[in-house]
Amino acid sequence: MRKWLFILLFLILPVLSYASMINEWWLWEEEERGQVWKDPYLGMGFVYVKGGCYEMGDLFGDGYSDEKLVHEVCVDGFWMGRYEVTVGQFRRFVAETGYKTDAEKGGYCWIWDGEWKKKRGANWRDPKFSQDENHPVVCVSWNDVVAFAEWLSKKSGYSFRLPTEAEWEYACRSGGKKVKYGTSTGDLSHDLANYIYTGNGGRDRWEYTAPVGSFLPNELGIYDMSGNVWEWCRDWYDKDYYRKSLRDNPKGPSTGSRRVYRGGSWACFQQFFLRCAHRGSYSPEFRSNFLGFRLLRQK
Repeated sequence: MRKWLFILLFLILPVLSYASMINEWWLWEEEERGQVWKDPYLGMGFVYVKGGCYEMGDLFGDGYSDEKLVHEVCVDGFWMGRYEVTVGQFRRFVAETGYKTDAEKGGYCWIWDGEWKKKRGANWRDPKFSQDENHPVVCVSWNDVVAFAEWLSKKSGYSFRLPTEAEWEYACRSGGKKVKYGTSTGDLSHDLANYIYTGNGGRDRWEYTAPVGSFLPNELGIYDMSGNVWEWCRDWYDKDYYRKSLRDNPKGPSTGSRRVYRGGSWACFQQFFLRCAHRGSYSPEFRSNFLGFRLLRQK
């Protein structure tokens, strides 16, 4: 009996090994084609972004000083969230873990209602405007979104995190192309993104957040990289970091007091803030009803 088991294993193991190789090859081919992958737990869509090198920073000469040193950066390939994380997805996380956000623990979230103010009782459940399950979640701090990423990583068996500044800008610019905005054309109008500026119009009929994917994606198939909600990034912020950044896969300073956010939002009064190169920062516990996030899946 034992002899036959050894023979069976001898015959089966090469087949299993070959199947594993075929599976890895197929996944590589899928990545090369930039197709969409969905996580097995929440069904969140991710677009493969092929790695490469690009000129990071203010290519058009109209940015702030912290964007001014244009420098070459190279990033490895990664899977970028196709959409910003939604209210419904965040609700699932809270329902399963009992997690309390910084806004809920602190009792307030920053909101806009003609002026910026701390609003008691505002949080992701009630950002003081109407949202459905398919709108991007807001009033979440950097701490909150890291907790969400860690939870999803454990549940799904894959590794999720926030994108670095370098990864985020590379994806916003459709693989590092010389475009100013993360829209389907690289330009900006109310047919292409959700923001205030001169009011609403065109495709942009939302006063506050729009359901994710309401506008055409950029060339990589990623939605709302300019507008809708600002998005947290992984890095600590340093206004002079571009002067000392690594070339390959920079991860930002090792320490700091503020975390980076990118992309612009429904609350932006100037198109300037929706540029892919624009850098902003808040403390990790800050939360606002214009600030959300998207995740990155490590390859």
